[in-house]
Amino acid sequence: GACALILRDGKTGKIKAVDFIENTFVTVGKNSIAAALSGTETNNQGIITYCAVGTSVLAATLADTGLTTEIFRKQISVRSVSGKVATFQTFFTISEANGTLREAGLFGDDASDTANSGTLFSKLAINRTKSASDTLTMSWDITIG
Repeated sequence: GACALILRDGKTGKIKAVDFIENTFVTVGKNSIAAALSGTETNNQGIITYCAVGTSVLAATLADTGLTTEIFRKQISVRSVSGKVATFQTFFTISEANGTLREAGLFGDDASDTANSGTLFSKLAINRTKSASDTLTMSWDITIG
């Protein structure tokens, strides 16, 4: 899958930057999906509910179970499905997730608004600075198969 990051001016709505980044669907996320498919799920297993951002520059790996330095997370704003592609979109306001963002992830199962809670499904390395005059939309496409 891939993630589109759209940084906009918070006052005018004008697009300042757009990034398209491939993501890593990590092993623990794959295990959660497998458990959900088998019918043995618990704690909303297999359901992605939060997007989080952090500041670590470490590359994403299949073995990751969380962000290295999470600074903010928010519930997914919009979800949709088209064929075998699930899309998860999160909108960060001018007062949210400000700083030099270097990592992002999708969390689910028993995730909450607590940093690194729940199961990490997908992670990516980013390089975007968001200030209090910017909004950020992250739109993740997860392709099955």
